[in-house]
Amino acid sequence: MARAIGCEAQVKCSVDMFYGFFKNNITQLVDCFPETYKSIQVIDQGETPSVGSVRLWKYQLGDHFITTKEEMIDVDGETKSITWNFLDGDVMNLYRSFQIKLVFVTPTGEGSCVAKWSVEYENAVGDLPYPTAFMNLLRMISVELPPKLLKQA
Repeated sequence: MARAIGCEAQVKCSVDMFYGFFKNNITQLVDCFPETYKSIQVIDQGETPSVGSVRLWKYQLGDHFITTKEEMIDVDGETKSITWNFLDGDVMNLYRSFQIKLVFVTPTGEGSCVAKWSVEYENAVGDLPYPTAFMNLLRMISVELPPKLLKQA
């Protein structure tokens, strides 16, 4: 049975800047957070980063070094949502299915917005703990990424 956990984060940049980063420039997480992301390699991109784009990730999550492959499976420009489905790697040794969703990004004022994230997963074996390390990472990125993007703009 699939389970889900989620979080919301206040983001101190525009909706378009935040959503656009995850839609078009997600591999730049390596430059923004080198202590966490060691590499994000595009395996299959098609014409542009969009549905069907596949990446191989190498990153630090808590005390664990993780390698995983994911595919962007849904992009909705109206709600500013994106879904990534994990295909292979360390995460899939624990979970039968695993998806990260940027559920929506909504403006809250001039140059700020709220982002809602969810992690949907189904355990492969036994009763594993909630994947809270992923939620903590998504929350941290949501807060710490905007100042880095604003410096580049």
